[in-house]
Amino acid sequence: MELTIRAPAARIKRLVVPLREAPAFPLAILLLLIVTALLAPMLAPVSPTEQNLAKRLLPPAWMEGGSWDYPLGADLFGRDILSRVIYGARISLTISVTAIGVGALFGILVALPAGYWGGMVDLLVMRAVDAALSIPTILVGIVLAVTLGPSYEAVIFVIVLFVWPRYARQVRGETLAIKQRDFIALAKIAGSSSVRIILLHILPNLVPTLLVLSSLQVGAAIIMEATLSFLGVGIPPPAPAWGVMVADGKDLVVTAWWVSLFPGIAILLTVLSLNLLGDWLRDRLDPKLRQV
Repeated sequence: MELTIRAPAARIKRLVVPLREAPAFPLAILLLLIVTALLAPMLAPVSPTEQNLAKRLLPPAWMEGGSWDYPLGADLFGRDILSRVIYGARISLTISVTAIGVGALFGILVALPAGYWGGMVDLLVMRAVDAALSIPTILVGIVLAVTLGPSYEAVIFVIVLFVWPRYARQVRGETLAIKQRDFIALAKIAGSSSVRIILLHILPNLVPTLLVLSSLQVGAAIIMEATLSFLGVGIPPPAPAWGVMVADGKDLVVTAWWVSLFPGIAILLTVLSLNLLGDWLRDRLDPKLRQV
């Protein structure tokens, strides 16, 4: 007997939304971020690590003493702030997307079987999730930096440790609810295996939730990377990470505010845009919220 089960396809169809309905501000900021990250070598006026001590702490171009060769000013070592902000977008985007991808994949792989089969598997996975959520991720980053030194790999590991239990908990809860629905019962009657049900009927129904969660977690990952870099346990200098740039100017806020301000604004706009996009996706994909 062959049954046609359309519930997952019907839900995925709602992901295709007219672009005119999407919020313009966050999409514009995120598009600018992606373009900047991809075309950083073409957009940056100079190398982000090029030093010119004659231009150290040069103010932005519109201020007295500024130069349009350094539109946003220069830092303590005479490095161009604009070039470093542009390259910082590439670093933040690469690290965040990589860490979120690894964390999401691991969380989904452990949570889907736990939610579907339950029992001892569910118990072990959820205790691991509780243990991971109780670990202070900043402390883990500091320990890794002391033992192994600051590195890209250490930052990615800390962010993965931060995000995977959040994916696992959400996916497990959604799976518990979805497996009770009628189309799952029909799939079992039709003779579908457990693996087929999980991959073809449960996982597609999780896509909207995963999209919303990912849009929010990317912003959290950027904040985490900036925090670790600010504390000196994240991206090693002289890499132009936004957190490193904010840390470079923390003692110059009064005399050279532009060193920290512009990377701080980049972090603010990026995280705000991701949060606004996540809220819009949640409202658009949740049937109850759409009715309201």
